[in-house]
Amino acid sequence: MRTFRFFITICLLVIVVTPAAILILAIENEPRIVRQVSLSPEYIARAKQIIDTYRAQSNPEIATINILSKDIDIAANYLADRFGQGSAKVSMTDGSALVALSIPLPKQFIHGYLNLQVTFAQTTWLPYPQSVQIGNLSLPNFVTNLLISLFVDWLQSNPEFSAGVATIKQIKIYHHEVNVTYHWNPVFSQKKNGIPILGKETRERLFRINSLLVNKSETNSINVASLSEILQPLIHHAATQSINGDAIAENRAAILVTTFHVLGFPLKLLVPEAANWPTPTRQIITLDGRDDFAKHFMVSAAITAYADTKLSDAIGLYKEIEDLRGESGFSFNDIAANRAGTQFGKKAVANQASARQLQQLIVADLKDTDLMPPWLDLPEHMTKSEFQRRFGDINEPIYQQMAAEIENRVSALRILRSD
Repeated sequence: MRTFRFFITICLLVIVVTPAAILILAIENEPRIVRQVSLSPEYIARAKQIIDTYRAQSNPEIATINILSKDIDIAANYLADRFGQGSAKVSMTDGSALVALSIPLPKQFIHGYLNLQVTFAQTTWLPYPQSVQIGNLSLPNFVTNLLISLFVDWLQSNPEFSAGVATIKQIKIYHHEVNVTYHWNPVFSQKKNGIPILGKETRERLFRINSLLVNKSETNSINVASLSEILQPLIHHAATQSINGDAIAENRAAILVTTFHVLGFPLKLLVPEAANWPTPTRQIITLDGRDDFAKHFMVSAAITAYADTKLSDAIGLYKEIEDLRGESGFSFNDIAANRAGTQFGKKAVANQASARQLQQLIVADLKDTDLMPPWLDLPEHMTKSEFQRRFGDINEPIYQQMAAEIENRVSALRILRSD
């Protein structure tokens, strides 16, 4: 009997102590990776080049895209911050990659950080996790293999993801870059409904708001309209749907539909089934009398609403630096429109209270001057030589002073003020 009791006691201790020991080993008090997110205009330029290359090679032929290792590192750190409020670092050697990730755990449950390190080894197809370490706990190979098996099962149960992965023929890892060889499946382009990117509820919201925009554009069939005239009824509709619903999701849908309308793009580019939806009358949308301001504002708002301010600001600054090489030049009033749109998108989705507050402010009244700060005195259309003579580069104090002035003007807008 004593032996039996001793055995039971040992079993209970193992059951209780083992999970606790795992938690102690896996969870740490401090993050091992602490990095700021840095999305420079140069990074955006390289990302655009990759996208352009991919689009050019989207055909049945086998093609390869080369991605710099430093860009993968930047992207991983951005995604860790965006989705986990953490940091990441990717280091590569020929044939392998080490991914380090530090994510804070929810403070309402437990204080600490999940520090994850995964070593990926190159194979004849996708890189394979060679070792996994969580904090001071190294996962046994059988556990790693089990997790991979579960992930593969999940992937196969989601055709929209598995179909995309199936196009990849091999990923080669080098110290300075990663080569992705793929075979574009023409079936993707031939599918009538495409591969759904957005969920059913989101598509239904887009359909509702698009239908409202169609009705408004048919009722007021003028060729030129102000952004405030277009945006107010759509946000009003979002507000009515938010009474017992999700204000953030409604705002996102209104911003997205407005952005596509301002740019003159059909929604079918994002939602294939929208090819069968009614189409709003084509209009030139202006903000404070300028159609370029409306585009800057809404694109920045959409990127922020669906991503974040860091990405929106980086893309906006990249666009202005690119303009230095063209005829339009660098314009601080475009930066003002970008920042106003970014802050608008941020307030629209920050939380449910902020989303509803913005809705009520817009429903009460909306003018273009509520969206665009004063801009007439801001330098615009500067050539590269003029910009360098007056402001040096974007790291110079005089440029930073101008950026701060724009930020103050944006913050003072009625619908964006925090008071």
